[in-house]
Amino acid sequence: MAQKRLLIVEDERIIAEDIKRTLLQFNYHVIDIISHGERVLERYEKLNPDLILMDIMLAGKLNGIETAIKIKEKYNVPIIYLTAYANEPILDSAKATEPFGYLIKPFEEHELHATIEMAFYRYNMESNLRQSEKKYRLLFNSIADPIFILSENGDSFLDCNDVVLNKYGYTKDELISTPTSKFYIEEEWEQLSKYLNKESNIESPIFTHIKKNGEEIIVELHKSEITFKEEQVLLVIARDITKRKEAEDERQIVQEQLYQSQKMEIVGKLAGGIAHDFNNLLTAINGYSDLALIKLDSENDAYKDIKVIKDCGERAARLTKQLLGFSRKQIIEKVNIDLNKTITELEKMLMRLIGEEISLETTFQSPSCIIYADKSQLEQVLVNLVVNARDAIEGHGKIIISTTKESLKKEFITRHNLDTSNEYIKISVVDTGIGMSDEIQEKIFEPFFTTKDVGKGTGLGLSTVFGIVKQNEGAILVESEEGKGSKFNVYFPQIGAEISGGELTIADSDDLPTGNETILLVDDEDSIRDFLSEILKEQGYKIIEASNGKEGLHKFIESNEQIHLLISDITMPEMSGPELINELREYQPDIKAIFISGNVENEFIKKHTSHANVSFLQKPFTYDTIISKVREILDK
Repeated sequence: MAQKRLLIVEDERIIAEDIKRTLLQFNYHVIDIISHGERVLERYEKLNPDLILMDIMLAGKLNGIETAIKIKEKYNVPIIYLTAYANEPILDSAKATEPFGYLIKPFEEHELHATIEMAFYRYNMESNLRQSEKKYRLLFNSIADPIFILSENGDSFLDCNDVVLNKYGYTKDELISTPTSKFYIEEEWEQLSKYLNKESNIESPIFTHIKKNGEEIIVELHKSEITFKEEQVLLVIARDITKRKEAEDERQIVQEQLYQSQKMEIVGKLAGGIAHDFNNLLTAINGYSDLALIKLDSENDAYKDIKVIKDCGERAARLTKQLLGFSRKQIIEKVNIDLNKTITELEKMLMRLIGEEISLETTFQSPSCIIYADKSQLEQVLVNLVVNARDAIEGHGKIIISTTKESLKKEFITRHNLDTSNEYIKISVVDTGIGMSDEIQEKIFEPFFTTKDVGKGTGLGLSTVFGIVKQNEGAILVESEEGKGSKFNVYFPQIGAEISGGELTIADSDDLPTGNETILLVDDEDSIRDFLSEILKEQGYKIIEASNGKEGLHKFIESNEQIHLLISDITMPEMSGPELINELREYQPDIKAIFISGNVENEFIKKHTSHANVSFLQKPFTYDTIISKVREILDK
């Protein structure tokens, strides 16, 4: 076995040599004798002793106790004090350094030998204990879950692994001085007490833990009884299941959203069907109103009454268009729109929507702001933004709608994928509501995201606005701060052309195009068929009528005359309009056609009107629109 290497620190040379002689007798290796504490510190790493015999009173600035303190700060080595002094102050100072022995001079040789051996024994035992604790601590800290050691009754913390400190934000001292109850919400204290004191049968209960910064996490607890520092204690593992819980909640939300979307799909189909039936009725109502207005003098009292019927019919047509938009079967019709005029026309309706406690203001930078968009979609954007603003206001408040012409910066245009060649018009909708946090703003345009209570919002309003704005080559941004209201900015490309305003005018039949061609008219609605037949005959056309596709095909085959144009509803019993034209092309490949319908998806229209000789007209349409469309197709 290798000799133990001892360092003697003694300023009395004779005493030091005597100690060295004794040590050599017991087969120890004395590596050096040093008289100054400072010199010990300088040479320590080179000497690297296994044990130090330290006199308390030394030559130089540092005494033995001060030298030991500095050694202990950096090195783990057993130290035995050798001194002629044994008063209380010196003993107390020496205790602070946790010496491995304290010998009063003069001492016997066997006393020195016994003290040294016991020092090495203790040192080895403590080293083994440290290694054991190091392994335990490594294992303790390598577990990814937070582990708490609690008192037997669970009231206080005794220890924890590093995961706890990192996850919860406490230092070890802070944690041990913190009562267990501070980690739990008050509503769970009773349940926690029952669990820790074996009064609950739940194996792995779920609790809410509160971090030092106030953040809450969901944990699943697992406990066991262990012996810690010779005491019975509780070891509690707290597995963070926040993400799992959020995923379960998210799954529940997705299921509810799926149910909601299925319900909306059914309602949408119902709305589309209702809109289709209404459009058939409105085609006849508005069409016959046009006929009557043409035939009557504008000074006639009946003219004014029929004009009211026509106006109401057009309003009803706009309503059915909204129903079709809801059912996603609206035909997009982009036209030049004056934003200022549109906002002014909507103002009364918007005021009814927001109620008397909220004021509505409109400000326009320029007399007119022209964009190219679908008017009904634009109205939907404005209505949805105003309703959203209304819902954000508690009690009295204000909503401001404004329009300005903007020259956007290149970075903004690039970031939002806008057209660099365009000038833009900005619509701003500002409210004095409760505002939004940054987290809400990040999700505000996501489908189904809503901050409203269950059953009070679908989460589709702003996502619909976002889709419409993008469809019309624009951008939408939100600015908001909690407690300070919100501002939605919508950007649309500006166009130079102005819109001609004015009241609705009914075209004189003398100004409409005429013809003498033969038209096959197929519609299962008698009122629409009668109306179209009458106005087309007045314009000189010969009409062959049929109430469905099969009858239309039969009359086409039986006719001795050339059929120049097919006007057909799309959805009919027995044979649809597209099926009919496919049959007719077997006999007359170049036949021209106009499909009419009040409830068809855009993709369906694109598919069946891609042929050069086929066009589409959505119900309800006006007297002059159908006359002009017929002539346009025939002249192609």
